[in-house]
Amino acid sequence: MAQKLSLALATLLLLALGAWGIASSRRAARFAEVPQNLRLMYEGATVFGQRYLARPVKERVRPNFPISSAITPESPCCHEGRVMPCAPGGKTPTSYSPAEWKKTPFVELGFELKDPHRYRYSFSSFEPGDQLRFEVSAHGDADCDGVLSRFYRKGQVDGESVSGPLELFSENPEE
Repeated sequence: MAQKLSLALATLLLLALGAWGIASSRRAARFAEVPQNLRLMYEGATVFGQRYLARPVKERVRPNFPISSAITPESPCCHEGRVMPCAPGGKTPTSYSPAEWKKTPFVELGFELKDPHRYRYSFSSFEPGDQLRFEVSAHGDADCDGVLSRFYRKGQVDGESVSGPLELFSENPEE
């Protein structure tokens, strides 16, 4: 009897660990697009800044990045309380017009999503101060409760270069 109980407990423990592993793998898979897409947006902003710096000094009147964007696509990647990939030009409840990527600032940054994705993206530019600054962000809602997680990278034009930390920052990463 004790042996059967031990075997049953061991089986339950293995099942629990397996379920935790599957849930962890799903979270990691959903997040996988974020670093790549933020890198692409960040590189686009870097190229934009470098083009500005390549101008003759007398043509550098007022440095600025493209205007900030709203979260794109506008509608969430959720349907009936479940996460569903947003599909540019698709035929699902979370599909949207690919033209959303043909607007400022995404055109200037050379950033466009053509494949289904679970995060929505935005670009923020800040008024010049000592440095010309920008942020690229990914916004997600893993449980479709309306509370967003945000992952972002920061950058700035400082002197004669465009730079920023390599790390991703986050707000509500488990959301």
